[in-house]
Amino acid sequence: MDSKQKTAVTVSDAALALSCFFAEYGWPLRVPTGKMSPSELWNCPDDLLAGLMKLSRRESRRLTAFRKSFSAANVLEELERKQVAMVGLGQAGYPACLAQIHDPPAAIFLKGSAAPAASGRPGEAANSGYKNASLDRLSALMQRPRVAIVGARGASDYGIDAATNIARGLARHGVCVVSGLAIGIDAAAHRGSVMEEGRSIAVLGCGVDVVYPRGNRGLYGNLVEHGLVISEYPPGTSPIAWRFPARNRIMAGLSDAVIVVEARARSGALITADFCLEEGRDVFAVPGSIFSELSIGPHKLLRLGAAAVTCAEDVLDSLGIEPDQQRLPLEDARPPADLTEEEKRLFLALDSRPCHPDVLSSRAGLEGARTAATLVSLELRGLAHHEPGRGYSR
Repeated sequence: MDSKQKTAVTVSDAALALSCFFAEYGWPLRVPTGKMSPSELWNCPDDLLAGLMKLSRRESRRLTAFRKSFSAANVLEELERKQVAMVGLGQAGYPACLAQIHDPPAAIFLKGSAAPAASGRPGEAANSGYKNASLDRLSALMQRPRVAIVGARGASDYGIDAATNIARGLARHGVCVVSGLAIGIDAAAHRGSVMEEGRSIAVLGCGVDVVYPRGNRGLYGNLVEHGLVISEYPPGTSPIAWRFPARNRIMAGLSDAVIVVEARARSGALITADFCLEEGRDVFAVPGSIFSELSIGPHKLLRLGAAAVTCAEDVLDSLGIEPDQQRLPLEDARPPADLTEEEKRLFLALDSRPCHPDVLSSRAGLEGARTAATLVSLELRGLAHHEPGRGYSR
């Protein structure tokens, strides 16, 4: 790209170029898009841009070589071939909440609302139709309340159940669940939303066309079909470790609040919580066992003033959503006629997945001791099933 081309570069091409450079050369290199637009940055002379990005002499030479060899047309052709939409900072459709964070990505890449390609060579009409569909879905999701649910990859059964049930409760009330598609808490949060046919956003630390981890391929496909997969990295970008802490700021920027479910002392989930605090978002934490290392992160946040969460209803109030009092978790949720009032309330609180007694107590509006006794009564009648270490289910 010569100097004449640089002065004529569009916002889209400039955002694309900065994204590709960042993806290639990476952390801790930062693109100062919070101070200048992508076009203004890309149109700067090499030495000025290198100074703004605080590059070393070696990195400055890389930048010069990259700018000479970069072809926006080639990257755009790849986006079209893989049906990936892109929106640059400053363009219509770029989420306002994300643009306002300290370090907004120069561009975000989107995969969702897949449409079959036209026969023969893909044309401009087919490509623009797919891009418009993806951007329309992004716009629709930005109109909903959005809550990030994050936590440990090596989560316990308790953490998986907590994340799943909270995500289900949020999805039932129209909340979009945001997470990172990692194993553990992230995947549980997405699945909880999917169970209720809710909408979920996955923010990846790799290209949106890269399924990582591979075990989440089925979940990834569901999110592409019904939700949205987002990344600041262009297609084909591999999942290298440094990319994941960087993507956490995007999860925070897209969300109205974050819930941390199980996190060790040095966890990426706490990085996301820190980003939320910096941006003035609400931070919630799920209490855990005092004997578990996975509780260190949430309990630290609780000591710092985060609100405790035992069910979705604890979060809905902060979002201005009135909880649905007619909650029926299962289709056959009609309790037997001879149950006591407390047994009926607890029977209706039970779900198809194991749930901790504390969560059931909150749902049913019963004290802990009464909950424990009533659960035993239901179990003896075959109306509740207990799984040690996981909780009770219908």
